[in-house]
Amino acid sequence: MAFTRKAALAALKLVVAIAMVGGMACVFQKVKVRQLDPKNLPVDVKSPVKAHLVDGSTILYPNGVRMVGNVLVTTGSRYMLGSTTRVPSGLIPLDSVVGMEAFDTNVDVPTSVVASAAGGLLGVVATVGLLVAIFGSCPTFYADSAGTQVLQAEGFSYSIAALFEKRDTDRLRVTATADGRVVVYVRNEALETHYINHLELIEVVHAAGETALPDQHREMLVVRGIGAPAVVRDRAGRDLAQIVSAPDGVLFSSDPETVRNVSATDLDDYIDLTIPAPKGVDSVAVLLDMRNSLLNTVLLYDHMLGAPGIRSLDWVGRDLDHIGSAIQMGRWYNARMGMRISVLDGGKYRQVARISDSGPIAFRDNAIVVPAIRTNGDSVRVRLAFIADNWRIDAIRTATVLRRPRARLISLARVKMTDPAQNGPALKALRNADESYLITSPGQSFSVEWDVGTVAPGTRTYMLAAQGYYSEWVRGSWIKNASGKAFAPSDAFLVEAIRDWRGKQTEMENRFYSTRIAAR
Repeated sequence: MAFTRKAALAALKLVVAIAMVGGMACVFQKVKVRQLDPKNLPVDVKSPVKAHLVDGSTILYPNGVRMVGNVLVTTGSRYMLGSTTRVPSGLIPLDSVVGMEAFDTNVDVPTSVVASAAGGLLGVVATVGLLVAIFGSCPTFYADSAGTQVLQAEGFSYSIAALFEKRDTDRLRVTATADGRVVVYVRNEALETHYINHLELIEVVHAAGETALPDQHREMLVVRGIGAPAVVRDRAGRDLAQIVSAPDGVLFSSDPETVRNVSATDLDDYIDLTIPAPKGVDSVAVLLDMRNSLLNTVLLYDHMLGAPGIRSLDWVGRDLDHIGSAIQMGRWYNARMGMRISVLDGGKYRQVARISDSGPIAFRDNAIVVPAIRTNGDSVRVRLAFIADNWRIDAIRTATVLRRPRARLISLARVKMTDPAQNGPALKALRNADESYLITSPGQSFSVEWDVGTVAPGTRTYMLAAQGYYSEWVRGSWIKNASGKAFAPSDAFLVEAIRDWRGKQTEMENRFYSTRIAAR
């Protein structure tokens, strides 16, 4: 069912957005994740709480919950997996809890539990003991390729609260079906609740020798004359030309010495490019094929949410709902994370663009248009600066022939849920960027379709625009092991996260990329 949030929330979102610039599911009110802390026992939580258990059941505590000695002692209403029948919960050891959510809602309780209860994925994971293998990273989008679903994109990966809701645009590698449809499969593969506001398809028609992709403003760009920079070197002086010459799975990562040397006053790595620019060209494009490392995951899981314990209740549930704190967080994150693009101008690098983080799962094609300010003849010098080891880059290429195409916006035609009765409400929720959301829980998936028509002259490239945000489930293990150290947006915390990341990088990457479980 659809819901209408307070009008003030929309205004707050706008201010935060300005500050940050440069399966089965139902539609119902938002849930706010809030942390619990066993360090100062007993702990009383006043807000309504949902506890998601290893066996896939959900316990609702409408009047809050008390935790004593790592046990939830309040009697709640327990809903077994797939059931709307409630039974008393009894005592619940924290070891039985996958994650917890505190929520403010007037929704129909049984309906909300059906949507929020972990589906088949959690049951499978619990059986094989692989819960630790599930990492968060917002909705993942797949397309069919000869009977196999192939990863295309991940959406709004770092929109961790309602005020940080954003719109992402990703290039898809899909073709229309013979009857003129583009079909995309949407999954929740994380221990998160996803709030998907809007899905839209963007079509660009271009010549066969051209490439269409989004630029740093997520506007459409068509390029040709793609080549390689004359020089590609990182801060450590390494020649990266072969590593980033093509999207071949050979990835750039920061030099270990650069990562070891980070400090609160020196956090960055960078890559310097020398780009030949023909006469008469006033702009060039840097084409990047890349994804984030898991450094961001360590920052979110272990330092923003995992360490603070009870303080995370205030940070997520109260601080990030206040415009001042949200802007402070947004400005810090905007200044430090993502990638900053500068051009050498008069002997100094001048920042001309920034791109945001995109997530650790899917590679994203980016085009960054920069002014062709020439240094030493016909060369443009560009610097890509970023927090050390925050990116995995597959390819860096350049283009000197650019144009702005006419793009066609295509509204969603169909949504196919596991329960066909939900197809209509889901379509209504996703067709427009408004106050209605389609909300999914771990393991849930559905498909969406656009009618694009029969093949027109030229080559068609499709982009997916996805808007929304998510709430991370606060893991039972995080609650048990919380240090009680409150998170504050600061460079000192970022240094801690980088050093923490260095110590667990190999194990974490192996676990993430080999055991990440997909919901079919």
